[in-house]
Amino acid sequence: MSSSLPGERTQPLEEEGAPARNPRERFFEDVPEEETRSVFVWPNLLSIELVGGLLLLLLLSVLAVLVNAPLETLANDEKTPDPSKAPWYFLGLQELLLHMHPSLAGVIVPGVVILGLMAIPYIDRERVGTGIYFTTKKGLPIALFSLVYTAVWEVGLILLDQYLPAAEGGHGLGPYLHTVLGWPEWISAIAVPSVIMLFIPTLLALIVRRRWQADTREVMIALYAFFFASFWTLTIVGTFFRGESMNLVLPWNLPGFSE
Repeated sequence: MSSSLPGERTQPLEEEGAPARNPRERFFEDVPEEETRSVFVWPNLLSIELVGGLLLLLLLSVLAVLVNAPLETLANDEKTPDPSKAPWYFLGLQELLLHMHPSLAGVIVPGVVILGLMAIPYIDRERVGTGIYFTTKKGLPIALFSLVYTAVWEVGLILLDQYLPAAEGGHGLGPYLHTVLGWPEWISAIAVPSVIMLFIPTLLALIVRRRWQADTREVMIALYAFFFASFWTLTIVGTFFRGESMNLVLPWNLPGFSE
């Protein structure tokens, strides 16, 4: 009787005397033949990419017609707009800067993330399944769980940092630990955020290891989903939920929303 978990990749015993199969043959043994045949890049792939590009161009054209986005006057250093937001691709970092020391949010965290992404091919050295979305049947549920897990954690921490009162009219976990509990600033602004940022992905890896018996590839899928969800959660909050003085507001209360 098989003891494998649902969705787990199983490897039946080789028949005695039969030639040994390589890992690739074992990996694709349950995949229908029509899904493993090779196809040419043109037209099979490029035609799909062309249609996708045309749909994106159509969407941008419709937005350009419907959304009023006039050029403003020249920048005036004596009158800065409130809020002043970075371009959308930096809004995640700008959101991160609201919650911890600038050197941590602006230098160390981005550097560690880039190095971590570069290290994935050296950590996951298995070539079988490369190029296949989510690799195994467990990959998709692991990715979806990781996305929701990360979004819940980050939204909760953002709300905590916004609404936890601290002394001297401040708010947030770091100011609370420093001004109310008297912790040194380097602990409240650097050490505590660092521990939280390490704890969340470490707990995620342990959960997928235990729940799905995940291998190295599937743990990498979970951690990449963690990075993906972090980027978009912070970017969406910075774009649609930060108003004057970078306080949290509802999207329809943003300056210029009704203009």
